[in-house]
Amino acid sequence: MSVAAESVRRVVFHADDFGMNDDVNQGILVSFRDGLLTSTSLLANAPAAESACREWPGLIADLQSVKLPSHQTRRELGDASQPFDLGIHLNLTQGRPLTGDQYPAALLDENGDFPGVGKLFSRLSRSRLEQRSLVEAELRAQIEWMCDRGLRPTHLNGHQYVELIPAVAPLIPELLQRYSIPVVRVASESGLVRNVLMQGRTAAWGLAVVKRYFAHGLRRRLRSTKTASPDRFFGTAHAGRIDLPTLSRFLHLAAPAGCTEIGVHPGSDSGEGGATAGDAWFDPLRKQRSAERDWLCCAGLRDLLFHRRLHLGRLQLLRGAG
Repeated sequence: MSVAAESVRRVVFHADDFGMNDDVNQGILVSFRDGLLTSTSLLANAPAAESACREWPGLIADLQSVKLPSHQTRRELGDASQPFDLGIHLNLTQGRPLTGDQYPAALLDENGDFPGVGKLFSRLSRSRLEQRSLVEAELRAQIEWMCDRGLRPTHLNGHQYVELIPAVAPLIPELLQRYSIPVVRVASESGLVRNVLMQGRTAAWGLAVVKRYFAHGLRRRLRSTKTASPDRFFGTAHAGRIDLPTLSRFLHLAAPAGCTEIGVHPGSDSGEGGATAGDAWFDPLRKQRSAERDWLCCAGLRDLLFHRRLHLGRLQLLRGAG
């Protein structure tokens, strides 16, 4: 359970995958500068993670010196004065482990890469205790990689929701405590029948229900901690699919007094697949990311939030109830 630091209704637009490639980085930065994005999280082992870290201080400097094109709109929407949120996006499904040969080979594919979320789930369910301790070492390495670059995570979540996997979820409270990370995503989404099943997306609805089930398990593990999480979360079945009508349905179910997080995936499309330094990752959302960037930057979003009397928020302003 968590409560917001204020009684007003606030919404956090959170972009996953910062660092995945140059196109994703560019789309996220544009969505901060020209649009109403308020939060992102870093893929520490991704090809463009170093570039993302280099760009971040300049963005925050421009925010604090009132140089962002979106400043006036943000002010109208009661945006917080704090720097934007930058969290850690824990990853066990794509790319290579930062811990190298120390990471269990049984949890990698034949090329030495993370195996994808389906295979990860299956292999972790059969893994031994010592293998899980090495998984925890990898997650620590990803957080420390970010901290070593002078960036302290404001929050924690997982790439492809790996934090919800039963073998990973027990590791999350200790990571939050060890690195003093105050906020974690708990992806328990309401409104799935209306927002997914009634749209004819039966398979996506089923997967989202499974995520919600495991999210309840993570929430139970966090009850004895002082960790905070948003009151509502939307986006578990909508990667690359959110538009203003979908967003309007989300906001209809927004927390009556507190913080609602909406997970988005903005990016740009250079026509080159977002390749970075010859080490490109496959990005299944590449063709959809620019559309999400565009609505994050459009006047219609401002009007929608203003009409519903929603303020922009920060995850870092949440406080735990423990």
